[in-house]
Amino acid sequence: MKRKSNIKVIRIPIPTPTLLPHTTTNSYLIGNEEESILVDAGYDTEDTRKLLEWEINKHGLARPKRIVLTHAHQDHAPGVRMLIHWMPTILCHEKEEEQVLSAISPWEEIIVMHTPGHTLGHVSLYIPSEQILIAGDNIVAEGTTWIGAPDGDMKDYLQTLQRLRNLKIEKIGPGHGKWVHQPHEHIDFVIQRRLHREQQLLTLLEKHQQITSKELTEIIYQDRIHPSVFPVAQKTIEAHLDKLLKEDLIQYDESKSSYVSPHF
Repeated sequence: MKRKSNIKVIRIPIPTPTLLPHTTTNSYLIGNEEESILVDAGYDTEDTRKLLEWEINKHGLARPKRIVLTHAHQDHAPGVRMLIHWMPTILCHEKEEEQVLSAISPWEEIIVMHTPGHTLGHVSLYIPSEQILIAGDNIVAEGTTWIGAPDGDMKDYLQTLQRLRNLKIEKIGPGHGKWVHQPHEHIDFVIQRRLHREQQLLTLLEKHQQITSKELTEIIYQDRIHPSVFPVAQKTIEAHLDKLLKEDLIQYDESKSSYVSPHF
């Protein structure tokens, strides 16, 4: 039987201006009464600070001395500004150091993993003793995360998912939504969704011969998504197309800004 430590892992959904259907972004407190860390700091509002400090007191945790930022997006990093009085050490991947500094300016048995895909310098945290993965935006509780330019890479993302799937995980702390209690099934779902989308694009390119990314997005999603989400849906489609281009499975016509079936 796996030995349980006295580490608590607390999920804190913080209201943020994120993408529908989500209205919150998860922060995580990891630790005990002697030492703790915070993973992601939410949005830059006073409510963020109040909510985090209320949860720290509620669960009897030490005030975090370190804040790990999975990536630099506005719903994950800028809340650090509200926590300067903690005098924390901020940790992020070196590939996103510049973006993190911009986002937060004018301010132990945890494995920090470089998990690119959603962004170049995205990191996730794995707690072996608890078999818990704090995934950032590599995993969201509902649906799938978006991948796209300038920082996202679909090939990197699929490789990251395969690495995460090989971990011993009992549950995942996603970037948005509730705890994921069937972690491997959920990762498999995301992988299969991405592979299905890739095959769908190849089929549509074969049918239409030449088509733009916007047209492909309109066909695939039709009226099934909120209009506010369409731009990131298109970016995700383009991330798939970029992967297929790199693999020489399709071509790109710059004169018409469209993608071309290799059989055209």
